[in-house]
Amino acid sequence: MTTRRPADRPVYFISIAAQLADVHPRTLRIYEEEGLVCPHRRNNLRLYSEADIRRVRIIRFLTRRQGVNLAGVKVILQLESLGKIRVYDLFDGADVERYVDGDEPEPVSSLDRRDM
Repeated sequence: MTTRRPADRPVYFISIAAQLADVHPRTLRIYEEEGLVCPHRRNNLRLYSEADIRRVRIIRFLTRRQGVNLAGVKVILQLESLGKIRVYDLFDGADVERYVDGDEPEPVSSLDRRDM
């Protein structure tokens, strides 16, 4: 019998969380400075939960896929926490889910296209 840990239990150090969320550790620090994520602190170490990583992936979806800046992301997430909107309702829910689960390929940037 396998036991599942709660999604909000902080277990990942910043380097592991960054790998799981497919971002740089500095990006996680910036998100924390902007108030977008709030990792648990233990002995001055940041610990991230599965819920934190999922939130970072949603932020990544909004910034990279939808072109929303961090101020806009903050507003969207605040409205979502108040129950006014849902990210999954604003955009195609299946698209959000694919991106958050890591199944969606990154779009080719304009610099990459030039080399083709």
